[in-house]
Amino acid sequence: MATRRKILVADDDPSIREILAIQLTRLGYEVHVAADGPETLEAYKDEKPDLIILDVMMPRLDGLRVCRKIRALEKKSGGRVPVLFLTARDTRHDKTSAALSGGDDFVAKPVSLQELRERVELALGKARP
Repeated sequence: MATRRKILVADDDPSIREILAIQLTRLGYEVHVAADGPETLEAYKDEKPDLIILDVMMPRLDGLRVCRKIRALEKKSGGRVPVLFLTARDTRHDKTSAALSGGDDFVAKPVSLQELRERVELALGKARP
């Protein structure tokens, strides 16, 4: 039996975490959630996800800083987990900041189940061990 791909969903809004977790679980993924930046970093280390869906605006440590910290950790380990930013902010500056922090994709909220599935599949197709 093939192992399910793990997705870490990091968002400070509990309803968004729950909706994404339900949708992604229905699509066949194993889902883990985090509510802020430090919790996201811990879950990244503990769960070793195949993909991270990361909100930009989170308490204690924003998503951009979380992504930069993950990329720094990956330089030591040699792996690379795709990061898909999912955020209510949708300006050119936000997209550029997300890319410069090491993000692989950027999706504005709200996102349809169809678009979410397509973006997740695309990101996982790019994943390198």
